[in-house]
Amino acid sequence: MKCIGFMGRKISFTISGEPVAQGRPRFSNRGGFVRTYDPAKSRNAKDHIRFAASEAMVQVDGKPLEGAIHFKAQFGIEMPKSMARKRTPRPRQWRIKKPDLDNLLKTVKDACSKVVYLDDSQIVRITSEKIQCAQGEAPFTRVSFEEISQIETESNP
Repeated sequence: MKCIGFMGRKISFTISGEPVAQGRPRFSNRGGFVRTYDPAKSRNAKDHIRFAASEAMVQVDGKPLEGAIHFKAQFGIEMPKSMARKRTPRPRQWRIKKPDLDNLLKTVKDACSKVVYLDDSQIVRITSEKIQCAQGEAPFTRVSFEEISQIETESNP
């Protein structure tokens, strides 16, 4: 498939701080009822992302995206302290350790739902990467959501 017509609205923003993966749901039992909730770390990260998304939406027109969406994300994770102490400068590298990329994406998607777009089902394409920051570089999350129009299908041989 080949996408054509990236002519819709685009919302982009950067969140400073260490990216947080969506944690496993927690359960509590109160009065015979089981309650499910997010761990505090995930909840706080979602609030931080939601605030940044709201600020970015104000810069555009404030209305959530309505069509098909291409979601792009780049997660910069801090270099381990043992590596940072070495004298030779270290460039960016692919991060092949935890946290999992899909859990990082889930945190951002959950936080941006109802703020940047109406429903997760609108996301039809995802482009993402997880890197280890260069020596001295602060951790970050870069996000963009772009409305896309139609697709042109190519037949397979």
